[in-house]
Amino acid sequence: MDNNYSHPDIPEILNKEGNSTCVDCGSEKPKWASMNNGVFLCLKCAGIHRGFGMSVSLIRSLQIDSWTEKQLLYLTKGGNKNFKNNLSEFNIAETAALDIKYKSKAADYYRKYLKNEVDRESEPNYVPTQIVKPDMEVAMDIIEIKEGGEEKAEKPQEKDKQIKKRFFGFMNNVLNKVKEGTTDAAKKVGKGISDLKLGEKFKVAGNAIAGAAKTSGQFIADNTMKAVHKTKEGMDILSEKTKKAFKKGNKEVDNNTDNKQNEEGNKTGEGDKKEEEKKEEKKEEEKKEEEKKEEKKEEEKNEEQENTNLGNSGVPEEKVDAGKEEQSNENVPSDQA
Repeated sequence: MDNNYSHPDIPEILNKEGNSTCVDCGSEKPKWASMNNGVFLCLKCAGIHRGFGMSVSLIRSLQIDSWTEKQLLYLTKGGNKNFKNNLSEFNIAETAALDIKYKSKAADYYRKYLKNEVDRESEPNYVPTQIVKPDMEVAMDIIEIKEGGEEKAEKPQEKDKQIKKRFFGFMNNVLNKVKEGTTDAAKKVGKGISDLKLGEKFKVAGNAIAGAAKTSGQFIADNTMKAVHKTKEGMDILSEKTKKAFKKGNKEVDNNTDNKQNEEGNKTGEGDKKEEEKKEEKKEEEKKEEEKKEEKKEEEKNEEQENTNLGNSGVPEEKVDAGKEEQSNENVPSDQA
């Protein structure tokens, strides 16, 4: 690490994780710092930060400017890693536009937070500044900084105009860079092709390929025929195995079909048998019912006959016979009696 710094503690601070490169572009060995953001910058990025204004980014040289103990606390308490962690907390990418990284409500909150931390350690009569952490929905809103550091929110229309202006400016810059890069690349490719003399090399390569093809043609043909024969033998073997497999499979299918049919036949036979038994039981019940009806008819017939007999004589048959016998005895002469 280069020790040509204006304060002996600066090399140690630069040795901390993340501080050895520019926080914005990643260039190694930064020689500048944004004190109130606590980050380290290369010369080019430091020049961009100067355009933000001192209330947004206060730029100081690590080699030329003198540093007090309190000023160094901004670098010690801050650092590139803590600054990036603050961006991540508000879902701001490291590759986001610089205005969002340093002029947003999230960036302003971090600067106030860092100042509180420095004052806490360096001021004897420290009184913390009340700061409100912005919601995620407004964290990336750009704030306008007045002279003296007073803040005010940009009007929506002005904000939209500035965003569009920055976006189209950025895209125009990108397209110009691409155009320049493409032109340079095309020139370099053309010069490279010319220098390589590819036409002659292609000709030499073509002759070499033709010679190799002629030499190896017969070898390839012989080996190709051998491969064809082996392939045919393999296909014959595979065909035979396939036939056996199909034959075996068909046999198993037939057996399974027969077994299934037998099971279904057995089930059908059992069902028919039960149905036949039910029919026999029903016939038996009908027969008994018929017998009962016949018995009842016979009883009714006998009762009807008895009633008929009673209606003809008015007395039972036995009494009628007895009366006839007595009458007969009366008509017989006494001597015969």
